[in-house]
Amino acid sequence: MKKFILLIITLCFTPALAIPNDRGFIQDDRSYARAEITDIQIKKIKNNRGLELAETWIIMKVLNGEFKGQTRKAIFGGETDLPEEMQYRKGDRVFIGISSTIDEGSTGHISIYDVDNSRGIILLAIAMLLAIILVGRVKGLASLLALIVTILLLFLVLIPATMKGYSPLPITIGIAIISIIITLPIIAGLELKTAAAILGGTGGIIFSALLAMLAGEFMHLSGIVTNDMLTVFYASTVKIDIRGLVMSGMVIAALGAIMDICISIASSTTEIYNANPHIDEKRAFRSVLNIGTDILGSMVNTLILAYVGSSLSLILFISMRLEPEMSFWMVLNYNPVLSEIVKSIIGSIGLFVSIPLTAFISIKMHKRFHRGSST
Repeated sequence: MKKFILLIITLCFTPALAIPNDRGFIQDDRSYARAEITDIQIKKIKNNRGLELAETWIIMKVLNGEFKGQTRKAIFGGETDLPEEMQYRKGDRVFIGISSTIDEGSTGHISIYDVDNSRGIILLAIAMLLAIILVGRVKGLASLLALIVTILLLFLVLIPATMKGYSPLPITIGIAIISIIITLPIIAGLELKTAAAILGGTGGIIFSALLAMLAGEFMHLSGIVTNDMLTVFYASTVKIDIRGLVMSGMVIAALGAIMDICISIASSTTEIYNANPHIDEKRAFRSVLNIGTDILGSMVNTLILAYVGSSLSLILFISMRLEPEMSFWMVLNYNPVLSEIVKSIIGSIGLFVSIPLTAFISIKMHKRFHRGSST
């Protein structure tokens, strides 16, 4: 199986997409199923130049679908020096696609997608659900349901609208605000601090969206568009708003952190006023900002380290390829790196803005509440 991960990706994903003919691609109809690998054979062949090459034959038994029970063979050319963890093994269950438009003898007739880890996903989901119920009880379960609602909105509203050619950024802002309105009352209850956190979080999301728009305007678009987004652009039957898609990703990436910081600031303000209802507004504001600064330090670390952790292999690759004469700015401007940098910066600035905004709103609401209750 010589380096055939890239080959698998090319053979699998490209024909599986519904690509319009006017872009020069042929739409390939496929039947999808699970299969069990019954045998792996590595054969040495010679090309027309006399060079010896490796060919990997993966023999599979189809487990479901219209070809259930049949034995199929996928052939991949290339070396077999991949890390052992990445190689298929006898007995693995995999997802496959069987083409009805490509000749059965062709290497593109069968595509192997991924190992079937459905059982592992289910077990991990059950473990997470049990942890949420045991620790968070009803409130934890309700928070999980709120997260599911947000994800459903992304899949059922944002993605279909984007695929129809609508600009994704306004839709993303709306979904983010709906998520804030649904999630924060579950976390903190229907209280004054919740209303302040919702307003502050909404302001933070809108500011992050505006900042993302500015970044999209003054930065060259190719610098923050990933290969995945280009694939979506070329595979779509309509013109996808790539700039809006990039900016929407920045807003979604900042959403969770902004909600966390806003509810923390609103809760801190409530505790300050519970301890001293007659505290001066300026003093209360300074106290809340002091608390927010401490929270912000760990929150920014969490935000940036999350991006670093997800891009660890990319960082290792850059370290291996970095040469003494190469400018460090060349590394920072490498598209995948630049994309993560821009996301981190916009998310962090969104947090910075959300803290004083939520503090100001919360203090004003508390002062009005206490004045109303004292008269």
